Amino acid sequence: MTDSSIYPTQEKLAKRGRTPAQARLAAILDRLNQGGSVSVTEIAEEFQVSDMTVRRDLAELEAQGLLERVHGGAVSLQHGPLTVIDDVEPLFEARRRLNSDAKSRIAEAALALVAGQQTLAFDLGTTVLAGARALAASDPAPGLRIFTNSLRVAQLTAAASIQTYVPGGLIQPGEMSVTGQGAVEDFSRYYFDTALIGASGLTPDGVFDYSPEEAAMKSVYIQRSSRRILMIDSSKFRRISTVRVADLSQISIMVSDAAPPPELAQALEEANVSILVA
Repeated sequence: MTDSSIYPTQEKLAKRGRTPAQARLAAILDRLNQGGSVSVTEIAEEFQVSDMTVRRDLAELEAQGLLERVHGGAVSLQHGPLTVIDDVEPLFEARRRLNSDAKSRIAEAALALVAGQQTLAFDLGTTVLAGARALAASDPAPGLRIFTNSLRVAQLTAAASIQTYVPGGLIQPGEMSVTGQGAVEDFSRYYFDTALIGASGLTPDGVFDYSPEEAAMKSVYIQRSSRRILMIDSSKFRRISTVRVADLSQISIMVSDAAPPPELAQALEEANVSILVA
């Protein structure tokens, strides 16, 4: 059975504006987006609810035209790509454990692209954090400077004796990030060789994230960097969220663990975004 401790408690879900039922619906759509099918037993065990409860969830999603129920579960519809609309950010620890092997591969591939560079901006997110962890464990170039509003990233790189800069601003406890107008103004004074960017979603319409405050910092990294590397695992394909952070044309390279679906791959190609599969 899946370790339920990584999932928000009912109290935390209420505080974050998502009920347990909404969390189950989002999980079902995630499974369909990643694998094309989902089983009643899988969801029932994961969320510790009855099979009947899950069947009601599937019936609700089928009524919305988002899936087709089959014996024992459901499958995605065949007439078009599924886009998950997600406006509540999962807890950091749950995200960190999800697709961890893929994130490690993405991190190693992204680091190979920035070897020898002098100024790197590290965004937030678990995939970017994997990049910082890999960098800290490597042999960083002399004189390398890291700019980040992630306190988790800063802790790793500073402990590895890499010169690390963080902005002033408001600390967000859940993400351990620094945001706010002060942070935006601080980092708007600098230029970076490359920015390593994370995101909650990627569609032909652009790059998406949950938080307006964190999206404002992403915009600074994108605008002030000579090259922008989007580090995103394939579960984020065809997802949109609260904030549209950037056009595809503002990204230089997308590094992921799998090739994007055809319509997204075409949009990336038309926007001159290089695709690297780790």
